[in-house]
Amino acid sequence: MSAKAGVSPAPDLGTLHEFHGVEPVLPVSDVSRAARWFCDVLGFELDFIAGEPPSYARVKKGDRTRSEPVCLRLWQCHTRDARPWRGEIVIHVGKDIDGLHAAYVKRGVTVIEPPVSQPWGLREFAIREPDGHVLRFCSHLP
Repeated sequence: MSAKAGVSPAPDLGTLHEFHGVEPVLPVSDVSRAARWFCDVLGFELDFIAGEPPSYARVKKGDRTRSEPVCLRLWQCHTRDARPWRGEIVIHVGKDIDGLHAAYVKRGVTVIEPPVSQPWGLREFAIREPDGHVLRFCSHLP
């Protein structure tokens, strides 16, 4: 955005405060079940689960050797009275996107878009997790 004449520009808070990483929050119907699914089926690790009974959790995968780890927060919502919101998350994969797709198919994951090389330089596929959210996995084309 450009500054108006005579007005000093607003500070770049993203740089000033070193914004980094994103942790999307997915509303789920059962946080314990969702956390198990992300760990057992997709290969994430449980970072924390909170509440008694559990109502909030975070799963993650990766470390800081290549970039920020992938972190997803799972929030247990009661959706009886409202239409449940569905999110989509893009997860970048460092290598063998087709091998990852094949592994998920073997585990019974619902694939909604098979691997395809996109004109914007990514190979990607999409799955649906049990609460209806779309997870899109992508990798840079060689």
